[in-house]
Amino acid sequence: MKMYCSWQEFSFAVNELEEKIKKSKYKFDGIYGIPRGGVILAVCLASRLNLPLLMFPTKNTLVVDDISDTGETLTKFKNKKIVTIYSTKWTITKPYWYVFEKTSKKDWIVFPWELADE
Repeated sequence: MKMYCSWQEFSFAVNELEEKIKKSKYKFDGIYGIPRGGVILAVCLASRLNLPLLMFPTKNTLVVDDISDTGETLTKFKNKKIVTIYSTKWTITKPYWYVFEKTSKKDWIVFPWELADE
């Protein structure tokens, strides 16, 4: 089943993640967004946190993706702080910060920048 994340929900998530990151007091040298899903969130957070958007992660980079569903994509970044909009209970790579939880493996999250019929 497709679940649609609206621009309002995305904006809410950006606000929540910004606050969580600021409260943490972690100092990052930049933000790396996983292509493709993490790039839009990474741009938004880089702007809000006044951090550079990086083409490659460095030692102290915040890694951003839209979702950690199975967690496979994020496994190579386990030694970094990871932020996502969605996470799941079954992911093998739990993000340090996330806002929403996907509760069914049958669901597919459609983000507002994606075409709904893809």
